[in-house]
Amino acid sequence: MIDIGLDKCETTQERLIKATQALIAVYGYDAMTTRMIANLANVTLSAINFHFGSKADLVKAAMEQAAAQLEKSYEKLAVEIREFLKVQPVDKEKAWAYLDRFLADRIRRAFNYEASWINIGIAEHENGLPEGARGIMSQVAVRTSEQVLVELILAVSDKKDPFKAAVISRAINAAIMTYTEKPLLNQYLGESMGLDLGDHERVGEYIHEYAMRSIAAAVVIAPRTKLI
Repeated sequence: MIDIGLDKCETTQERLIKATQALIAVYGYDAMTTRMIANLANVTLSAINFHFGSKADLVKAAMEQAAAQLEKSYEKLAVEIREFLKVQPVDKEKAWAYLDRFLADRIRRAFNYEASWINIGIAEHENGLPEGARGIMSQVAVRTSEQVLVELILAVSDKKDPFKAAVISRAINAAIMTYTEKPLLNQYLGESMGLDLGDHERVGEYIHEYAMRSIAAAVVIAPRTKLI
């Protein structure tokens, strides 16, 4: 397992939260035991009940902290974009520039696997979390990332279609996340084609280009071209 930074934790609570986030990302909630959490955090089993009361409460605290960190990482650009979009009419050229910048930032973060693997793993297992912890990460991701992309797509669109913009945003974000989530698929496909699909810089650049071109093809009406 990649180093999760336990040596930087100053308290037992922080160690338990980091260990819980990592184990959820790898195993999911049901397969993760309190013994596994305590062992990874290098604390006693009783520390979980002492500091959090229960496994479910620890998981909720872990998700809340992960969500707060995710929001912090995306909030600055999200706020800047939304401030820009408040000015009507929207400058489409600048909106395209923001869209380009947003996608570059999104891809860069996702492809920094050492920093993103826990969030990607949590997203994969979030449906299996207890009700009180389920959806905490997704709500932040939507508010600070996916919805921002929807708003930018609508800003550059010749025909405003929120449904289409939302589907495009979801498809692009899903593609970015799953590319690094399934490394064996990339490896075997690359080997079968004689390609290096592990070159994340090159792959990221192409995904960025493909996403921008796909958005333009979907929302810009050119002469004699049907809007798809």
